[in-house]
Amino acid sequence: MTPVRWRFVPQEGEKSLSNEALKTAGADFLEKALIDSTAQKPARWDMLVTIGQPGDPQGDPTQPWPAQRPEFKAGTLTIISASPQKTSMCESINFDPMVMADGIAPTNDPVLRFRSQAYAVSFGKRLTGQ
Repeated sequence: MTPVRWRFVPQEGEKSLSNEALKTAGADFLEKALIDSTAQKPARWDMLVTIGQPGDPQGDPTQPWPAQRPEFKAGTLTIISASPQKTSMCESINFDPMVMADGIAPTNDPVLRFRSQAYAVSFGKRLTGQ
């Protein structure tokens, strides 16, 4: 088994807000920014995959791997439009990060293993409007 980590990097670069700007930003500021952005042009992120090596920590995603690990672009995520979620019904689909394709196996990361249960609870609350 070859361990990998993946991440999405915005093609337009990472942006951040100051603490002051965060205090005045609404709870849905990211949603509004995505809607406004995709009204002008598609939003794109590169999916980067880092190849781990024996000895790299796999059970704790907060532990960084050495910066010199090989990395490659696996694809591009493109969003061409977005709409407010407040007026949309929750689809009856639950994302479960522990459902994996053949050849893919989870690490022993306890946070990853807990997510199935947490996402199921969250999904149930969204469906019932809680």
